[in-house]
Amino acid sequence: MNLLNQKKKNHLKKIIAIGLSTLAVSSLGYASGVEDEYELDTVVVTAQRYEKKDIDVAASTDVYTAEDLHRTGARNVQQALSMATGLVYEAKGPGGVTNSTMTSKIIIRGVEKGTLVLINGTPLNLRGLYNLEDIPLESIERIEVVKGGGSVLYGSEATGGVINIITKKSKQNISRTTISTGFGNYGQENYNLNVQENKVGFSYTYDKWGEVNGVSQTQDTRNRTMETNCNNSEKNNFTLNYSFDDKWDMVYMHDEALNRRSTSFADGWEDLSGTDQIQRRHKFTKDFLQFNYKSDDVTGNVFYNANSLDSTAYTFYTTAGKKNKVPTLSTNTLEKNRTSGFDVQKVWEQENGKILFGTTYQNEVYKPNLRSSADQNRSRNNFSVYGQWETELNDSDTFTLSGRESWTTGADEDKNFNNFSAQGQFLHKINEDESIYASIGQSFVMPTFGQMYSKEGSIVIGNADLRPQTGMHYELGWKKNHEDHKWRVALFNYTIKDNISSSAQKVGSETWYYYMNEDLRNTGIELSAEVKENNGWSYNYGVVYNNPESKFSTDKPGAKTYWDRNYGRWQLNGGVTYQKEQWTASLMMNYLADRVITPSSEHSYKVKPYLLANLNVDYQIDDESTLSLSVENLFNRKDIISHASETFATPANYMLKYKRTF
Repeated sequence: MNLLNQKKKNHLKKIIAIGLSTLAVSSLGYASGVEDEYELDTVVVTAQRYEKKDIDVAASTDVYTAEDLHRTGARNVQQALSMATGLVYEAKGPGGVTNSTMTSKIIIRGVEKGTLVLINGTPLNLRGLYNLEDIPLESIERIEVVKGGGSVLYGSEATGGVINIITKKSKQNISRTTISTGFGNYGQENYNLNVQENKVGFSYTYDKWGEVNGVSQTQDTRNRTMETNCNNSEKNNFTLNYSFDDKWDMVYMHDEALNRRSTSFADGWEDLSGTDQIQRRHKFTKDFLQFNYKSDDVTGNVFYNANSLDSTAYTFYTTAGKKNKVPTLSTNTLEKNRTSGFDVQKVWEQENGKILFGTTYQNEVYKPNLRSSADQNRSRNNFSVYGQWETELNDSDTFTLSGRESWTTGADEDKNFNNFSAQGQFLHKINEDESIYASIGQSFVMPTFGQMYSKEGSIVIGNADLRPQTGMHYELGWKKNHEDHKWRVALFNYTIKDNISSSAQKVGSETWYYYMNEDLRNTGIELSAEVKENNGWSYNYGVVYNNPESKFSTDKPGAKTYWDRNYGRWQLNGGVTYQKEQWTASLMMNYLADRVITPSSEHSYKVKPYLLANLNVDYQIDDESTLSLSVENLFNRKDIISHASETFATPANYMLKYKRTF
């Protein structure tokens, strides 16, 4: 076995060496031929709900094209965004696989539960989960990220920021088929079929990981080390889009993710040494249907968003450490969540600005366990109206005022909420390629059903008296484009009251988790730059310094309330891409330093920085064929990539893919 593992390691080192050599060799000359057109100042839609150049937006925004996402070497949205400036990555296993109800996360500006994910402007979040790790990159046109509280225009859950995933649309008079296949170590497989036929397009992706041991570690009540192993994960994604005409289109996405895990003691345990103690199986199924309408001044959508989580767990030992004759079924739940509704808006063009008005409706249903005899189902109706007034004060200055009223009806136990949030933004154009801005706004998050109500047999205890969290957000920024350079700087501060979090407490030999309200604050600065040269080289880098803190209180006698830091203070990320003839090579890295782990039951403690490093090399065989090599965790670091427990980065792994277009 050791010899076999050594051969695998040697094989991996050769693959990495080939990739690095390719990067080095291809950089010896200059690019030839015609360069692709480069858009220095991109157009964004998400920040103000209508198209506007980034230089004219009074917010911190980033746009990642399909090409940008591919160069990260990632296969899904979760992995691709791990390289973005100001976004903190958290994963639960290889490829960002989900661990029961705990999804992998993208954390914006230190707000753990403050990331709102949209698909073409429609909220994807269900009970705080968005499962970006299950969305492949093949059907995505671009991703827009708006950092800072965005609750005024998009509603609850956007206290950290908004991620808007914009899918590819079908185009008339285009007929094209693309297939790809890939293989790698750790049992990796990836297959994709993408078909575009006039108004209809569909894509199918299958992604698999084999066995990866020791993805996380915990200590049991006797201080023995328990390891969690991933025993195969599989993902199936099907996307269908149809353009009825120039105004109407439809998108349907179906995802299935199956994750198998086992837990064993790293140092053995009596007669169970070397065997599984617990085996878990989690199956996620998700359906998303959206009808979109867009004219010159009216846009809107009608949507249906649902998921189900089927979880089972078998225990192979007793509390005394003796092996059971028959494995015990310790978990058997089937949870379902669903939202449906609409969002419609109209824009009026004014002589010196614009007026936007819109309304949304969302029906929310939560069924915690369909296999339970208890009636625990919950539902409520969410309504909102929102508006925005943008006016040009003069040739250089623009002021924008936004507001949103949100309320719920029909909630159980009359647990209904209402809130009004407002935002003001001022932008000064120094010239056509440079601007400064200031923004002040409020945020609002309603507690989810999973946070308010306990699930039968669960160790997570809900709190029906949770208060909605509210926040104040301040930001100053500078943007400049110059020839082939783009610079962005943002200084931000926020305070969030009644932030919803969970706290762990020991109950005998077990750990129980209780939801509670706390306070959150952060102050920081972000700097990012992009450079596109005419010799085949392009660069991007970012530097972030911030200090996210949570305010904890305890009921222990004599204890005092204290502020506890979350995540890391310093983040540095960057990438370099070189293109010459048929070769394109990209190296991406993200470094999070001065960081802590914050278990919900104790004070935070320091942990070493993480360094995420990916290499991607493409060779264009001909106009129809491409060969790609991607290497994740290039330096084979065993970094902790979660922030409340010890979950480790997957060891250095590679995938070789072949893609052909017909």
